[in-house]
Amino acid sequence: MKKLVIFFIILFTFDLKANDVQIIEEVLGNGLEVTNHSKVSVHYIGRLEDNNEFDNSYKRNQPFQFQIGVRQVILGWETGLLGMKEGGKRKIFIPYKLAYGESGAGNLIPPKSNLIFEIEILKVSPPKYKQLDSYQLKLAISDESFIILDIRNLQERNKSGTIPGSVLLTAFDSEGNFLPKFLDSYQEIIKPGDKVIFVSEEGIISSVLANGFSEQLNQINIYNLKDGIKGLEKIGFEFEKN
Repeated sequence: MKKLVIFFIILFTFDLKANDVQIIEEVLGNGLEVTNHSKVSVHYIGRLEDNNEFDNSYKRNQPFQFQIGVRQVILGWETGLLGMKEGGKRKIFIPYKLAYGESGAGNLIPPKSNLIFEIEILKVSPPKYKQLDSYQLKLAISDESFIILDIRNLQERNKSGTIPGSVLLTAFDSEGNFLPKFLDSYQEIIKPGDKVIFVSEEGIISSVLANGFSEQLNQINIYNLKDGIKGLEKIGFEFEKN
């Protein structure tokens, strides 16, 4: 559990700015799509703005493997690969703030270097957890084998109301800090193998938790409400008012 706590603390100290990554060229693939928390295998060429090449996985004949959305790569890659498909290629421009920042990286990448990457998607593996849309959540409510876990804070719940029958267990405080006691409370409520649906305001934070439980703790039967409470509001879902 300690490892998972550290994982969440590190993960939520970053501010991802997706709009700063620019797609220069693209060849569309036709395989599985890269989504948040996909595991991917890629080949790539990295260049500085002056076209000086600093890295090339083709020359090493060694594809690079990592998971999207868990900060295993620079921030520009986290969003720059989303939407690509197996067999696809994309050339992206990444500003230095989403690359190696003010300091650069060793002797190869100077400080404040904007980078250009050519990336080829070789293989995509979906996350271990499953995504549910708003209509599937409505069906899950009538299935007693599912536990719907609302991880939002009190202010968020008071604003919209809650899903009838859901378990209320706050994972983050109002400032976005992960609450370590959440894990102990979770273990008291949830048994190994239970089917758990994580619910947050927009489905983003809950997807991180779902991925953490699937990857770090090897939990099975983990689900995430894709668009969160906001998605339910769009379909006119009737919430329970406190």
